[in-house]
Amino acid sequence: MKNNLCFALLLILALAACGGKKESSTTTSVEQPTTPQEAIKQVEKAMKQTADQQPVEPVNFRKLKELLPENVAGYERTNASGESAGAMGIKFSKAEGSYKNADGQTLRIQISDTGGLGMGLMSMAAWSTITVDKEDDNGYERTTTLNGYKCFEKYRKRNESSELSVLAESRFIINTTCRGCSMETLRDVVGAMDFNSLKNLEQ
Repeated sequence: MKNNLCFALLLILALAACGGKKESSTTTSVEQPTTPQEAIKQVEKAMKQTADQQPVEPVNFRKLKELLPENVAGYERTNASGESAGAMGIKFSKAEGSYKNADGQTLRIQISDTGGLGMGLMSMAAWSTITVDKEDDNGYERTTTLNGYKCFEKYRKRNESSELSVLAESRFIINTTCRGCSMETLRDVVGAMDFNSLKNLEQ
C-alpha cells in the first residue's frame, strides 16, 4: 500500500502541474482523478495491467546518444550529451541533443531509459496512465498516439513553445521541445526516429 500511495502522490502532483494557472478556458475535458482515492485506483489499475513486465537495468547513455539523429526535419545537431544516474532505487539514463535550423530556430531531443515500470517512469511520464484533453486561450495539452505509441502534446501560444513526449516499449521516453516551430514539426522529428532500434538495445 505504501508504494501505491507514492505512485498516487506522483500522479496527483503531475496532474496539478499539467493544470497550472487557470486562464480563460474554451475547452476542457480531462479524464483525471478528482480525489486521492481515485488516483490510487488509477495507479493500481495501471500496475495490474503491466504486472508481468519487470524493470530492467537502463542501457548505458552512450547507446542512447547513438540514436540521436545528426540531421532531422531541417535541423542540424549542434551538441550531444548524456548521463546515467540513480538514487533511492530509481535508475535512469538519458541522452540529449541540441539542434538548430537555417532560420536560427532551436530544437531539443531527449531520450531517457527508465528501466521499465516503477516510480522512475511514473515521475517522468505520469500522463502515460491517464487521458488528457485540455485547451484554453493560451494553448492546449493532450494525450494522443504517434506510430502506435502513446504520447503527450503541450503547446503554448504565449512563447510559441511546443513539447511532444512519447513512451516507447514501456520504458523509453522520447521528449522533444522547440520554440517558434509547430507541433507538426515535432511530430515529423519524432516520426523520423527509428523506434525499432530501442527494442534491441543492450546494456
